[in-house]
Amino acid sequence: MFIWDEKPKTNLRHAKEQRRAMYKKEIEDRAGLLLRLGYKARDVKARLKKSVDWDFDLHDAPDHASEVDRIVDDVYKRNQK
Repeated sequence: MFIWDEKPKTNLRHAKEQRRAMYKKEIEDRAGLLLRLGYKARDVKARLKKSVDWDFDLHDAPDHASEVDRIVDDVYKRNQK
């Protein structure tokens, strides 16, 4: 009857992929910012791991938690001088 009464159609697989891409992009953006601020990769990895742990403190560890090191390494490799 009303638009707000209807449940939106969601493709759960697509939503999961979008969520994973969003988290990866967020980690990449934070790593890039911390790189530009002069932080060492080791410190950035520790900081972002703690951030992910804190974000999901009340839930199971997310899939992207194990990818933080790789993402940070990729960001630092792309921006080597």
